[in-house]
Amino acid sequence: MCKQPNTPEYYTLCSVCPYDGTTTVLGIFENMNAVCARLQGCYTSCGDEYRIECFHLQTEEDCITKRDELFESRKQQLEKNLKEETVNVT
Repeated sequence: MCKQPNTPEYYTLCSVCPYDGTTTVLGIFENMNAVCARLQGCYTSCGDEYRIECFHLQTEEDCITKRDELFESRKQQLEKNLKEETVNVT
């Protein structure tokens, strides 16, 4: 299970083509019980492959905050690199 505090988890169930490896999303689910119920309803045969992935819902506010932190970090690193180049040149 993938756990991060205060973020809703959503699961996808995908079937994998045995010939070329392409995937088809069979659904997006709120929990593993729903994934299992859907999987039990699939017509399957020996060798069929399925992939279950867990995703966390991100809010616009969280993404903006992370983006701004990244931009600030990049700015600080660029300033640090420029100072080091200036010291090395002189």
